[in-house]
Order: sequence, then C-alpha cells, then structure tokens
Amino acid sequence: MKARTVITAAGISLLLAACGEETETVEEPSPEEVSEQADEQPDTDQAGGADETGITFLSFEMDADYEGNDNDFEVSYDSEGAEIEASYENERDMMTMSGDDAYQEIQPVLSEFDFSIDSTDEEVIDTIIEGFEVEEGFQSIEIEIKFEDGTEKEYQRGN
Repeated sequence: MKARTVITAAGISLLLAACGEETETVEEPSPEEVSEQADEQPDTDQAGGADETGITFLSFEMDADYEGNDNDFEVSYDSEGAEIEASYENERDMMTMSGDDAYQEIQPVLSEFDFSIDSTDEEVIDTIIEGFEVEEGFQSIEIEIKFEDGTEKEYQRGN
C-alpha cells in the first residue's frame, strides 16, 4: 500500500510539473501585421507632445524679474524625455508649485499659445505676458522656447 501511495504521489507530481512547463512559441509578426497594428492604435506621443497636452513645443522657460528680492515670476516646462517636468513660481503672489500641480497650472496657458518659430519677438513676448498675466513693472523678461522641430529661440525685453 505504501508503494502504491508513493507511486501515485510521484505520478501526480510529474503530471503537475509537466503542466507547469508548458511553453509558448512567439513568432515575429510580419511587416504587414505590424503596419496593421500601428494603424489600429491611437496616435500618442510618448514625450507628451501636442497630441496629448495641446502644447506645441518641447520646452519653455520664462523669467520675469521685478525690482527687489523675492519678486520674480518663473515658469518652466520640459517634455523632452520620458516624463514632463514643470515648475511655477510667482513670488509676488507667494505661489510655488512643481510637478503635477505646476503642470495643471501652466498647461492650459501653454496649450493656448499659437505663435510659431516665424512669429516676431514682440508678438511672442506679448502673447506670453498676456497668457500668464504677467504684471507690469517688471525690469526684464527672458523666455527660452524649444519648438517641436528642435529649434531653440530666446526672447528678451527690458523695461
């Protein structure tokens, strides 16, 4: 009887082990299948481009300097890479945010900007001042933008 129990237990163990070792062979899809799958999937941009965020540039930095200490207004957005980085600091209103909070604050403004690489410096600066409601009286404003095609432009105005 003992031998029968041992043989039965060994048989069950082998049966369970054989079931657990089942392997699947995965074949490379043909180029036609890859193309069909790409057509079926929604168009998303991994770097958080305009399709996902409505923002038409890769990075944006603005720094408005006012007279005195602790009066600056700074905005930063960077979508180059796997994650979006954002910061918002308005020392005049004592608001400092980073990460998701900053992104939620600045994304609606950045997504409304419709200027391009070919826009005049004055047009870009005026649009940004209006969009972020930058208070008058700043000593200088500096803006750096990296557009989707990789072109980087700097804009400056001093009062």
